[in-house]
Amino acid sequence: IELKSGILNIFLKTGIAFTQVDLWLGLSYCDGKWNEVTVNKEGSMISASMNELREQVIEPHVQQLKVNSPVYIGGIPPEIQNFYKELGLEQGFGGCMKDVKFTRGAVVNLASVSSSAVRVNLDGCLSTDSAVNCRGNDSILVYRGKEQSVYEHGLQPFTEYLYRVVASHEGGSVSSVWTHVRTRESVPQNVPTPSRVHSINGYSIEVTWDKPAGVIGVIEKYILKAYEADGPNVPITSAELADASMLTGMLTGLHPFTNYAVTLTACTLAGCTESLHALNISTPQEAPEDVQSPTAISFPTFLLMSWSPPKTPNGIITQYTLYMNGIPIYSGNGT
Repeated sequence: IELKSGILNIFLKTGIAFTQVDLWLGLSYCDGKWNEVTVNKEGSMISASMNELREQVIEPHVQQLKVNSPVYIGGIPPEIQNFYKELGLEQGFGGCMKDVKFTRGAVVNLASVSSSAVRVNLDGCLSTDSAVNCRGNDSILVYRGKEQSVYEHGLQPFTEYLYRVVASHEGGSVSSVWTHVRTRESVPQNVPTPSRVHSINGYSIEVTWDKPAGVIGVIEKYILKAYEADGPNVPITSAELADASMLTGMLTGLHPFTNYAVTLTACTLAGCTESLHALNISTPQEAPEDVQSPTAISFPTFLLMSWSPPKTPNGIITQYTLYMNGIPIYSGNGT
């Protein structure tokens, strides 16, 4: 099923029978409103309709259609497309879909049932402006001359454009078919500060954040960074999260009883942007590490015992206990 140059094309191949239905739409669907498309096969009749327009074809040799493979909506992976070169498949669908429904079953929630999605926003539909997204013959002349390449500036990021070439000489002019091209994403703007930070223990924290608003493109990954509050502007630890659908992540490798400033970085293929502000957190205390052995100064009838604080106290030491032959002989905060 393809929408191309104002025509809704249906290609159906069952066994040796190949059927094609062409429904002429013109620019009737370019009104900024939703359009309902229905494709139906009943016996030897194949029909296509959009809103009030309808076309049908009767193919006596068409066979029963049994679908036992994945259903691809909006485009077909290259490895699959190579098997059906005779269909002349175009690039993927540019636009928005909702309320996808098959004969047997209720409306399909694409976000929950899809096994994979490439360059697809499953969170909802963007606001549309038919004057921008649907064009008739109001194309703009980009270049006139004899060169075979040109730069066009001032385009919008992550936006699909249609281009064609008109070759002319004294004998006349001929136009190429329209070609779909898409500009790259832009670097994310206005990345929010993490909304919540929760200590799991003295060495790890859980961070929650909101999806950045107004990102033009697809977020490829998030990066969490932790800086010591009074330290240099270099992160002590960071975590890269490739699943951009998750808005919660873990940061490990922290030190107990330390103040940190946590930031969020969002990345598209064009680059990354870190939140301007950070969310502060203090990790809890943990048991001391690297406790030092005592040393002694000998006297005839007694020993003067002393010790240094643990190399890694992981908090505030409130008590030392000194043992002799397994028996505690001192307890206090002295050294």
